[in-house]
Amino acid sequence: MLGRLEGKVAIITGAGRLGNIGVAASRAYLREGAKAVVATDYRREEAGEIEALVNADGHAGAFRLLEHDVTSEADWARVVNATISEFGQLDVLVNNAGLSIHGGVMQTSLEDLRQVMAVNHDALFLGTKACVPHLASAIDRFEGGGAIINNLSMASYMPNATNIGYHVSKSAGRMLTICSALELGAQKIRVNSIHPGVTMTPILREGLESWVAQGMWESTEAAEAALAAMNPLGIASQPEDTAHAFVYLASDEAKFVTGASIYHDGAIGLRY
Repeated sequence: MLGRLEGKVAIITGAGRLGNIGVAASRAYLREGAKAVVATDYRREEAGEIEALVNADGHAGAFRLLEHDVTSEADWARVVNATISEFGQLDVLVNNAGLSIHGGVMQTSLEDLRQVMAVNHDALFLGTKACVPHLASAIDRFEGGGAIINNLSMASYMPNATNIGYHVSKSAGRMLTICSALELGAQKIRVNSIHPGVTMTPILREGLESWVAQGMWESTEAAEAALAAMNPLGIASQPEDTAHAFVYLASDEAKFVTGASIYHDGAIGLRY
C-alpha cells in the first residue's frame, strides 16, 4: 500500500530540535512515503540525535538537516538549490520556524519586534518566493499539485497583552496565507495554515519551568494541567498529533483545500 505522500519532496523549516513539531512532521512525512525531507534550522546542536532518530526509522537516505537562516533570501536560495540538486524536485514547503520574545507594547523594543516579525512573517514570504517556481511543477507529478503549509499557532486569533510580537506576526502570517492562496491557485499550488493550541514542545516546557520559577505554579505538571483545561477536551496536544494535520494538507487528499485554517487547538478558538 502506497503512503499518503509517496514520492513527494518537502522542505520543513524549524526542525532542528528534538521533540518539536518540525521533527515530528519530518518523521511523519517519511513514514507516509515521502521521497525526501530536507529539514532546516538555524541551530545544529541536536543534529546528530535527530539524524539518529530518523535513521532508526529506516529513512536515512531520504533525510537531510541543513543549517538555515529563514530570514535570509540568500539562504533560502541555497537550501532550495540544494534540494533540487540532490532530489530533482520540490512538492511541499512547510514554514514551521518560529520565534517568541515576550513583552507588551511598552516592554518590547523595535529591534525585538522586527526580529520576531522577520522569523514569523518575513520568512514565510521569502520561502514562498523561493519555492514557488519549483512547486508549480508538482502538478505534473501529483493530482494535488504543490503545497505550502504555514504553522501559525492559535496566537494568530487570540489577543495577548504580554506577547505582542508573536501574536501580531502570526496574525500577519494568516493574511499572507490567504493572499498567497488566491494568487497561487492558478499554478495549482495550495496554501494553508495550521494553528496549534497548547502543544508540549520543548519551548513550551521551558516556559512552564519559567512560570514555576516565578512562583506562578507549584510544578510544571500543575502548569500543564492548567493550560490543558483551557480547551473543552481538557488535554494538551503532542507534536506527533499536530504532524497528522501537516500530512493531510501535503497529501492529494487535500487537493481542493486552499486558503484554509486548520484549528488544531482543542476548540479553544471557539472562545474568540
